Amino acid sequence: MRGYLISWLARRAAGAGLTGFLEERPEDWLVWEAGPWRPTYQNRETLEQEGARSSVPQGIGESLAIALEPRPDRPYVSLGRAPDNDLVIDDATLSRLHLLLERRPEGWAARDAGSTNGTWIEGERLGPDPVVLVTGTQILAGSVRFTFYDAGGLYLRLRGAP
Repeated sequence: MRGYLISWLARRAAGAGLTGFLEERPEDWLVWEAGPWRPTYQNRETLEQEGARSSVPQGIGESLAIALEPRPDRPYVSLGRAPDNDLVIDDATLSRLHLLLERRPEGWAARDAGSTNGTWIEGERLGPDPVVLVTGTQILAGSVRFTFYDAGGLYLRLRGAP
């Protein structure tokens, strides 16, 4: 998985028009929205930097755009705390396997993987049946917020469109 800070992508998109951006970054995207982080402390290395103990991030940080790229051997991206997920987020409100994002003929779809704290799409609790995502869809997995974008939708966000 490739991830980029939104500020970095915005600087890259500033000089490019929509067509240039789509040629360079045609992927669909999951944006991990800035917010508080609730570390599990199961993997203490995530709190270490160059051998010195760092403080747990407090408050609001910067959003991270993650290119959705399933492995060649399967049509989905797994998200959760466990290290064998495609997208690993060490947040205490996420289950070890929390959410599956599936590439389908009609586009990307999300389904909860039996998580403890649940997943919501646009405020509605998500069950085991997949829900097709459209650009701008808000996803809440546990307490971790995401927004799904196609490449054009992400470009508009980077350019400041609502």
